[in-house]
Amino acid sequence: MGDSFQEQQPNSQLLRLNTTWFQYIKTITNFHVYDPNSSELKNVLKHLQHGTISEANEMSQGTQIKLLLELPNGFQGLLKPYRVPRNYQTQPDHFYFSDVERHHAEIAAFHVDKVLGFNRVPPLIGRFFNITSDIREKATAELAKTFFISPAHNTCFRGHCSYYCDTSHAVCGKPGDLLEGSVQVLLPRPPEINWQKITHPYRRSYSSIKQVEWESNENFCYEHVMIDEDYHNRLLLDMMDLSAFDFLIGNLDRHHMMRINSLGTNTGLIHLDNGRSFGRYDSDDLSILTPIRQCCFFRYATFMRLYKIYHQGFSKLVADSLDTGETLQTILVEEHLEALDRRLEILFAHLDTCMKKHKVSGVMIDDGIY
Repeated sequence: MGDSFQEQQPNSQLLRLNTTWFQYIKTITNFHVYDPNSSELKNVLKHLQHGTISEANEMSQGTQIKLLLELPNGFQGLLKPYRVPRNYQTQPDHFYFSDVERHHAEIAAFHVDKVLGFNRVPPLIGRFFNITSDIREKATAELAKTFFISPAHNTCFRGHCSYYCDTSHAVCGKPGDLLEGSVQVLLPRPPEINWQKITHPYRRSYSSIKQVEWESNENFCYEHVMIDEDYHNRLLLDMMDLSAFDFLIGNLDRHHMMRINSLGTNTGLIHLDNGRSFGRYDSDDLSILTPIRQCCFFRYATFMRLYKIYHQGFSKLVADSLDTGETLQTILVEEHLEALDRRLEILFAHLDTCMKKHKVSGVMIDDGIY
């Protein structure tokens, strides 16, 4: 058994947080952020889907608008609103750092992570809102100031952020007051727990003209990552899991890695912030697999789960999960589902190249984490 969040809390906080939300929080361990077979997960998803909103505020972090929703029984939800239709593809000339965040990508990433057996994306659902009664009438004063009625007579808001927060990129009810979005449970923050934010060694430059060393130095892993003692534990293999996950969902925007430091150094990464995934289905960015290609290490348990999923039909498992767990429809168009199967085969090909070079025993690591 892993260490649990419950064990980290002083008695005063246990009493203060004695809510349905905290019953879920107590199931978080250093292995996962939810138990997929638990009644607590079902309760979380139910509260996110149906909980009455008492306040809507803006989340200060991030480049694009996100709303913090106050829900009953101690829950807070992080809302990312509808921005683009399901079949939207990132424009070929757009850089990853200026790409729009997609609520349906967040939803799909949660289901992919669950199918893969990582269980490291905090519980998340798709939900319909009435933009007036659920958001505008519950908005804080600062958020309320950004609401307006569009020329099409839709209720809209622009919020405050560094990207897409202007009237030409406003969030609007369509049709009428109807708004859809993704709602993710908000995990505890300091002082209740401590988070560790780790700069991803394969972080991109976030510049239109600059490259970073890993893009041109094939020895980057051994010259920089492997000599860093922080990676002489499960973090290295967790980063490989994350690389595989990001490649499958097409996420280039992984600049930091996050974990709950209160659970100790033997704590898994939490797969947060996937809104820029599923940007394209007609191409596969192999650079996301660079950590795996350069380091040639991979967790054996992850490989065995991927192998099983491959033979069961990866895209079918994801489609089935979306079909049983989502109120919103057609989260992933067929082309994105086909891309999942294609990318899984590409991932296997990269691992096969590693094993031919270093042998199976030199690549597959059984660290006892499943």
